[in-house]
Amino acid sequence: MIANLLIGFGLVLAAAGFFGLIWCIRLARKVQAGAVPEAELQSAFSKLSAVNMGAMGGAMLGLAMLLVGLIL
Repeated sequence: MIANLLIGFGLVLAAAGFFGLIWCIRLARKVQAGAVPEAELQSAFSKLSAVNMGAMGGAMLGLAMLLVGLIL
């Protein structure tokens, strides 16, 4: 029972982290292409950094939960 919950929550968290990383890549490509105005560049970089850290942490935590659930 606990293993199934860990696997389910871990899968959801890992998928959310993966989609967060995809969002970061798309925003970084917009910034690189010059599609973001100069005035919004600072806020885009701070948003990119925060979401990237959260997505990496979420994906790592989700994969750890998934691994523990599979081991149990």
